[in-house]
Amino acid sequence: MNTKLQARLLLTGLAFLLYTNQVFSQNQETPAQTEEESSTTEKSQITLPQIVTYIPSTLESKISYSQEDLEEMHIQDLPQLLESTGIQILSYGPYGLDQKPSIRGFTDETVRVVIDGICVNNPMTGCFDFSAISLENVERIEIIKGGFTEGTDDEGAVGGVIYITTKKQNINSTFTSDTKVKTLFMQNTPLDTISQNLNFSGPITDWLFIDTGVKATYAQNAYRENDASIIDGQSNLQLTAYFGDGNSLSMNNIFYGGYKHTPGPLYSGNPGLQQDYNNNHTISLFTPNLCPLFTMKNTLTWLCNNRFYDDKTDSSKHYVNTIKYNSTADFYPWHNIKENVGLTLDYTYLNSTNDGIHFLFSGVIKETTKISLGKHFALSIPLAAKFSGKNFAFVPKLGFSTIFNNFSIALNGYRLILFPIMDDLYWQGAGYHGNPDLKPEKGWGLDLTFNFKNKVFPFSLSFFTNYYESKIQWTYTNNEYTTANLASAFYFGIDLNFTLNLFNNHLIIKENAEYLYTALLNENEPLTYGKKIMWTPDLTNSFSVSLVFNPIIITMEANYTGLRYISNLNITYLKPYTLVNFICEVNPSKNIKPYLRIDNLLNTQYESIENYPMPGISLTLGFKMTF
Repeated sequence: MNTKLQARLLLTGLAFLLYTNQVFSQNQETPAQTEEESSTTEKSQITLPQIVTYIPSTLESKISYSQEDLEEMHIQDLPQLLESTGIQILSYGPYGLDQKPSIRGFTDETVRVVIDGICVNNPMTGCFDFSAISLENVERIEIIKGGFTEGTDDEGAVGGVIYITTKKQNINSTFTSDTKVKTLFMQNTPLDTISQNLNFSGPITDWLFIDTGVKATYAQNAYRENDASIIDGQSNLQLTAYFGDGNSLSMNNIFYGGYKHTPGPLYSGNPGLQQDYNNNHTISLFTPNLCPLFTMKNTLTWLCNNRFYDDKTDSSKHYVNTIKYNSTADFYPWHNIKENVGLTLDYTYLNSTNDGIHFLFSGVIKETTKISLGKHFALSIPLAAKFSGKNFAFVPKLGFSTIFNNFSIALNGYRLILFPIMDDLYWQGAGYHGNPDLKPEKGWGLDLTFNFKNKVFPFSLSFFTNYYESKIQWTYTNNEYTTANLASAFYFGIDLNFTLNLFNNHLIIKENAEYLYTALLNENEPLTYGKKIMWTPDLTNSFSVSLVFNPIIITMEANYTGLRYISNLNITYLKPYTLVNFICEVNPSKNIKPYLRIDNLLNTQYESIENYPMPGISLTLGFKMTF
């Protein structure tokens, strides 16, 4: 079959796909999906399928960032982006290396990270290594706060979900180079960090597209009498082939390797070495036109997380390998109903110095029905059944919204279920051991959100509350520590997000704030009953002002984190702190973007976790070229 005939057949199939999507969007009274603009090449006249994220903004509390947004902000990593949205970042872990977001008072495994529809949280630790993803490889990031999720890719979010959509294809061959140097103004290390990123995307043939990139970073940090050196690298390779009626087959591999030699807390003289090697390999088949108004996606993924740790007193090795199969389908049986169904099956093999050798089989069956009730009302009913090992749970949710032109109100109620991670079940150490009989953590949540969509002043205001019980924690019994379903707590909070666009978008003001009240309710612990949860501030806030006068863009940003108690006894605490950042970008031409970023401009001395001091002022110079 010659190239012209292939192109004609592909164009015919895609035209039908776009027509069915248009028919549905005209009949549906509520927005059902967020669609990227399709691209067309003049040479072959092939219209590529739309990149679709099935997250309706009317019911989920969502903050979204496009590739262009990330480039303008010149964010160094994902935790820095989350902090700019008013989310608390906890920096601690082995020698302060780990950075974990805390959304609505929940962290670790309660915050899910989903890349291209696949949940990538480590089954052993429940966390995700944010160093393993390069923002240069990201098309879109969507942050969902709370446990009301409609996507059928997985289930288990309590605090929220971070959806990451990687770049899929580029019609025009594009090469980008981004070089960064950073200094903490220390005499012994004038250049703290050097980072280089190279990326290429474009067509190989009329139907085959590639996106590939490499990133390498060397950091030699020195602050508060602590030295740290980190050498890491990240690579990605994605091939996408289009065939038939808009069908596509893609293969994506993301690799990360990190060699991290750092000291411990301020009082520790015991330096250690941590090595992380992660590899995510995904094969995905997208068939958008199996029959009219029906789309389907099947994905097979291998997730590999290896960590080697050495210091003067301890040495350990941890191998985690997971095979994931995910299948999702969207269909529209009637003009006012949309159905999403999904199946996820996980098989995890763990070989750990502390956990031993174990196998874990888990899965989720999820179905979401979205119904348009007349012109101004919509109903969403996500239902899921989840199992992990010998634990099983049913997770019902219900969302209702009213829509009036640019204003909407959404009321969501949902069940919260979180299964124990493998460390909770199997960890063995000096005086510590896991509990294989643990039950799932559980609770209920309720969100009330007001959304106002306006080009000048879009804003959202959310009131949320959660009651959470059977929280897994380490407890001291029979002269040793073990895990048990003990803790319970009450949460109430307010989220405020708005953007003010003035003077034809030359002045942009953004605000992301959250107030959170928490109370521990474990009656077996009278000393902590009614107290606030440790490390959890009552107020977080991010405020930014941007001046856009091409070719110059200037942004000032202030991130505030409130008072945090260092234990659940609520006796001593860490003081609130504000970090002021400055970003300046100059665009002398379309292909060249030099930029400057100053973090912690006021040189604030602070700790997000006790005894883990954070850096003071730092300056980053970058130079990005696009050809």
